[in-house]
Amino acid sequence: MHSLRPCLLFLLLALMISAVPVSAEPPTVMVADYTISPAVLQPGDVGTITAIIRNTATTATVSEKTGLPGSGAFESSKSTDIGVNIESVQLDSKDVEVISGNYKRVGSIGPGQSIPITFLIRAPAKDGIYFPEIWIDVTGGQSVRQPVPVNVNTQIALLKKPALTAIKTVPEAIGPGDEVNARVVLRNDGQSRADQVTVIVNCSSPSITQKTPSTFHAGSLLRGENTSIDMVFLTDKNAPIGINRVCLTISYVNPDGTITSQDEVIGIHVRGRAKIGIASLSTDPVRIRKGDPVSLVIRLENTGTDNANSVKATIDLPFAGNKAAYVGKIEPDNDAPAVFSLQAGSPGTYTYTLTVQYEDDYGVQTREERLQMTVLDGDATGVVIAGLLVFLLCAGAAYWFLTRKKGPGNA
Repeated sequence: MHSLRPCLLFLLLALMISAVPVSAEPPTVMVADYTISPAVLQPGDVGTITAIIRNTATTATVSEKTGLPGSGAFESSKSTDIGVNIESVQLDSKDVEVISGNYKRVGSIGPGQSIPITFLIRAPAKDGIYFPEIWIDVTGGQSVRQPVPVNVNTQIALLKKPALTAIKTVPEAIGPGDEVNARVVLRNDGQSRADQVTVIVNCSSPSITQKTPSTFHAGSLLRGENTSIDMVFLTDKNAPIGINRVCLTISYVNPDGTITSQDEVIGIHVRGRAKIGIASLSTDPVRIRKGDPVSLVIRLENTGTDNANSVKATIDLPFAGNKAAYVGKIEPDNDAPAVFSLQAGSPGTYTYTLTVQYEDDYGVQTREERLQMTVLDGDATGVVIAGLLVFLLCAGAAYWFLTRKKGPGNA
């Protein structure tokens, strides 16, 4: 009997000093975030889904009590971190094809930690919103099922915004120094109203200035609504030939308060016009006689605002020789000679036509001028005899006058 007392005392102390777990947070995971790239897939496109898997548990707490039951004496506690062992992560869908990314035996992640998991997918052939599920299986915990929306060519997730289209109307072409009337029609082709619509003329060619204000306020434009803005520009006579740019900046306020700006360009086509005239006319020799070789030089000048290209001159004199001359290009405020080599015909005054053909931005142009040329008689015998007769008459008259003045008495 006395030998059993030490054993009973030991068992009593063991019952009084016992460790009792009070609470423990079960290990769990969750899909903390996900990213789909691209955000909107086209039918049949390949994309990715990246999911962030996180351990939601922080710590598991175990409390140990020591002392007599019910006395509350000698109580202590300690905390122990518990990891989560992920057995598998996979993407399941009947519509979205999973090309790769189903994972087995991912491993353990500690409390509060996370890991990224990426799936390679192919979008279905039809438009729509699809919801493949991310399945996560953990050891000793509950499995997680998280649907992820995949947008295939729909605008459901897009913010409705206005979209302004600028339709610009200008003359087909103007000449340097002309006034330009331009009209800009703003049309809202978007899904919502555009507020505080403003159009600013912010750059132009040095040869083009605005006659109307440089800033226009159009107010608000509802969906499908349009408004017209008329502008007038001035050009100087030195405006370069070709397309001259006038820059516009269009800005408006979106429904969410953000400001959208877009740049537009008005192209003003400045086309010059060549104008050919006669600067001078000369012949060699100056006095033309029958049968003489004649060099006729007609200098053509361009008093217009564009190059005169492929200039060709012809005359219709009834003489033998070269009656066509190719001049080439004559730039504005320049001249060039058209040279004709002729053989003078019968004496007389001839009226002939000079025809000049050239090209400019407006096409092929033709200009005609009526001119005259006089051909003298080529035989000079009559002139010599007449001169000799005049000389003899003058000499005879002088002799008679001197003889009569002296008279017979002065002999």
